[in-house]
Amino acid sequence: MARKSANGRMQVAVRVRPVGEADGEVSSLSVEEDFCIRSGQKEYAFDRVFAGSQADLYSEYGRPMVEDAVNGYNTCLFAYGQTGSGKTYTLLGLPGAGRPVSASSSAEHEGLLPRFLMDLCAYRHDTMRRYPSMQMNITMSVLEIYNEDVRDLLRNSPTEKAEKGPMLVEDSETKQIVVVSAVEAQIDSAERAMELLAVGVNGRETAATQMNEMSSRSHMIVILTLKQRHTSGNLQQGTLVSNIKFVDLAGSECLGRTGTQGIRRREGGCINKSLLTLGKALNSFSQGAQMHEMKGMLRESKLTRLLSENFGGNSRTRMLAMVSPLLSNEQQTASTLSYATRAKTIALHATQNKLREVEANKCKELRSLLEGANAEVESLREALRESEAARGELANGRRNVDREISDLRKAARAAEDEQKRLEASKAETLSVMKSQSEHIEQLSKQLQQTEAATAAHKARVDTLETQLQELTDQAKAKDEQHARTLTELRSLEDRVSHVASTPAPSNSTPLRPIRPRSVPRVPIRAPSVDPKHSAKLSQQLSKAAMTQDYLKEDLQQQIEKSDSAEIQRRNAVATTHGLQAQLAGVQNMLREEKKKNALYQGMLQKHACSQCNCNEPARKRHAPASRMGRAGVPSRDTVSSSTDDSFSRRM
Repeated sequence: MARKSANGRMQVAVRVRPVGEADGEVSSLSVEEDFCIRSGQKEYAFDRVFAGSQADLYSEYGRPMVEDAVNGYNTCLFAYGQTGSGKTYTLLGLPGAGRPVSASSSAEHEGLLPRFLMDLCAYRHDTMRRYPSMQMNITMSVLEIYNEDVRDLLRNSPTEKAEKGPMLVEDSETKQIVVVSAVEAQIDSAERAMELLAVGVNGRETAATQMNEMSSRSHMIVILTLKQRHTSGNLQQGTLVSNIKFVDLAGSECLGRTGTQGIRRREGGCINKSLLTLGKALNSFSQGAQMHEMKGMLRESKLTRLLSENFGGNSRTRMLAMVSPLLSNEQQTASTLSYATRAKTIALHATQNKLREVEANKCKELRSLLEGANAEVESLREALRESEAARGELANGRRNVDREISDLRKAARAAEDEQKRLEASKAETLSVMKSQSEHIEQLSKQLQQTEAATAAHKARVDTLETQLQELTDQAKAKDEQHARTLTELRSLEDRVSHVASTPAPSNSTPLRPIRPRSVPRVPIRAPSVDPKHSAKLSQQLSKAAMTQDYLKEDLQQQIEKSDSAEIQRRNAVATTHGLQAQLAGVQNMLREEKKKNALYQGMLQKHACSQCNCNEPARKRHAPASRMGRAGVPSRDTVSSSTDDSFSRRM
């Protein structure tokens, strides 16, 4: 049984999570007694230490909450501990266990909240059956605090989810924090309670981390309101009102161990921040701080603001600290135990919430006023929504107009840039045309010089060909003269050899040639040889030899001259061919320049008039007062006429 404690402070119990086979090494955490737990060398004492089943935990720690609620006391139970320590399992049971115990396939795993709802609904049913004049009304709200936003988990339709979430408002009379615009569902049976609980649990934010496969990413708060009123005839007695809260806190996380990234890391940061604020608030309350002194700190987090009445005001609050015996969680376990030890010293001031008839009538009047105010607020909200819709349409129209104006400005800037680019291109084209004209003039001069040089070379070639022909004729004449000289020379040589072979005359008796007998004897005398004639023939022979040498040398010189003339002729022909190729290149360049000029003329005709930006060429619509266009740029007629004059001069 739970150790009795004073009603004036918070009750704190500890539950040790069972160890599985694959959990790892166990720390030195041990349960010494039902009220004491040891971690290392330090011992902690609490109202109760649990290591048993769900049924035992509810019997000793959950069922007294039903007694407090039906007696008109506010009560609260919140589970605290690191991620994966078993908080959600303790409060709600196994996943999907949000249904009556009798319908569950594993009733032993049902959590404290389903068992509490079953007992509360059973008490209502029995009491109203035994006392027909007793009226009992139970409402239920399921909220979650996700990234410091309060969400209503009982809103199912997209329209309800799109509406603004619940707000935390302080009651001006009671100074308590109430939840406005949250769904308060009526509970008339245990089945209805389980159905609502299942809807809320399924809508809660959960995700897998390295430490927990179904880690809660938000704080879940289940708020129950029990109103009891006994009527006897026309006499109405007082009304008891109880406010019950079950809080499943998200576990504190070591971001390095959970391995979360991105949005999950942000969720863990918000969870740790809200738990840190809760710890500071509990520490201040444990040191005797009053509620009015804590308002600034309690406003730092939606969680502390919503639970402020349960920590330092009118409530019987129970804390269930969940710890893990694993060695890897030893530091977090020690922190949780220290946290729970400080919470045990928080003083509470629970009173019975009994409303007299006057108060009940006042509440009824206030409720009617509140309903009228809610209706007016709803109408104002509807008007505000319509106004926001109209404002949105106006804003959309204005954005469209602004977008069109921006587009037009961009188009204007683009047109200005394009105009500047065209003017720059036009100036550049004119500069290029000017340079091309100068280049064409230079090429024309070079062409004229080349043509003159070609004509001179042609004349030189003709002269050389004439000289070559003359030299060829002279060479032929020399060859004929040489041949005749050689013939004469051979004749002289024959004569000289004949003279040389004739024997000299002697004074002896002349020989008598033997004559044939048939021929009469006729004396034959040898011709006489004149020495002067022989010397003259020798002189002629030497002169002929000298003449032959001279003719050979002359012939050789003529041949060399002929070869030189042939080389000069070939060089002249090659030079002529090169000049002709250069002339053809210049003519091609002239044709390309004509094409460019024609293309530019087409561009000038295509673009708008420089005076009024019309689409017609300036020649058709405006008689140019001068030969210059806008910004000192020559007009198309000036360019075309100057271009034609320059081409006529070059050609």
